[in-house]
Amino acid sequence: MEKIKRSKYEYTMELLAAMASINIARKEKISRKKAFSKFIRSQTGKMLFDENTDLWMNGPDYIADEYRRERIYLKKCRMEKKDHAK
Repeated sequence: MEKIKRSKYEYTMELLAAMASINIARKEKISRKKAFSKFIRSQTGKMLFDENTDLWMNGPDYIADEYRRERIYLKKCRMEKKDHAK
């Protein structure tokens, strides 16, 4: 069996994504699996796995808060777009 090689950065990013998802699940009262899926598909999740953003250098609570800020911003944009369509 071939061993999968991951860099220390990839391991750190994966661990932070899992830990941030636990935080999100608790706050949103959803399953960890659903929280992880939502987080990974978000822009914040994508930024976490981009070494150039240095988001991975922050803790899981900060990352979860960043995810929540993204969700608030997107919701606000959808509402404004809806208002302009009227």
